[in-house]
Amino acid sequence: MKQPDLGKKITELRLAKGLTQGELAQKCNLSLRTIQRIELAEVTPRSYTVKLIFQCLDYQIYDSFGKFTYRIDRLAYRTRTGLGQCYKYVLDLFNLKTHTMRKITILSLPCIAIILLFLFIGTESKAQDHDKIIARIAIQNTKFAEWFNAGQIDSLGSVHLENACMIPSNYKEIHGREDIMGYYSFLYATGFRFTENTSRALVISDSILVDRGVWKAGQMIGTYLTQWRLCKDGEWYIENEMTNTDLGVE
Repeated sequence: MKQPDLGKKITELRLAKGLTQGELAQKCNLSLRTIQRIELAEVTPRSYTVKLIFQCLDYQIYDSFGKFTYRIDRLAYRTRTGLGQCYKYVLDLFNLKTHTMRKITILSLPCIAIILLFLFIGTESKAQDHDKIIARIAIQNTKFAEWFNAGQIDSLGSVHLENACMIPSNYKEIHGREDIMGYYSFLYATGFRFTENTSRALVISDSILVDRGVWKAGQMIGTYLTQWRLCKDGEWYIENEMTNTDLGVE
């Protein structure tokens, strides 16, 4: 054990025994000045003197494994010292009376890092949500064509809001889910069938989605513009839609 740890350890053990420096010196058959200088870390005593002092203080310098027991004590002492210094540093850090700007900068860095972390997580989460929505609309468009071609008009109505509005190509404006279903029933009866219904561009906000795409039915080609709304049940429903038709050969 080196100074000043040795002196501090002897002082600690002596006080624990309730001995004065003079009493310890007398017990070890050493001079009072020697004990004082050792405890003040003014000198480094010989190993024999250290062993003698520890024996008088009933301190086992070796454990059963042959290692110095003071190593454990030294580790505990350093831990206490480190924690104490850390505590003082933290208290001083929150004292803004001195070095104000530097301390504000230090305190701000963790906050900024946390904010950036949450923003990054939020951005990643939104990107994932957008990807899910895009995939969902693609599936919905495929189902829309399949339902229509199978004459499942009720299924088409299930994806429209009750007060939905539709403006078909070359047709009057239609209001309400029931009337929209009536229009699709009429269109189905004419022999019209989809061969493609594909999204080309999506604009997504928190609760509104606008889908612009292309549909094909035999030699007929057209575009559509559909506005979806996210409802309380977590599902997207068509609120407004319009179509345009171009006659041409594929």
